[in-house]
Amino acid sequence: MSKVKLYLGGAAAVAVVVLALMGWHYFFGLTSGRQQEIKHFQSDLVGLKRVVEQYDGNGKVINRFEGRYKIETEGNFISFIHEGNNIKLSGNILVKEVD
Repeated sequence: MSKVKLYLGGAAAVAVVVLALMGWHYFFGLTSGRQQEIKHFQSDLVGLKRVVEQYDGNGKVINRFEGRYKIETEGNFISFIHEGNNIKLSGNILVKEVD
């Protein structure tokens, strides 16, 4: 009986190590595609800290929003929630991710 427990304990330890290495490789062995997947997941989950600026034809800022946003494209405009309001913008827009 003790050999069976020892064997199962060893197998569980090996499984934990293998899963830890797989997790480490997933998050730290990052290719550019994997980094993009993680950013998309983070954006979907809590949004990313961003600055959204809308410009007129002369290059002047007419609207500026800063906060944590999940931005969705819908046809010719973008959509996001700012302070409980659904904002939809089109035209000359710059979206910057900030730290």
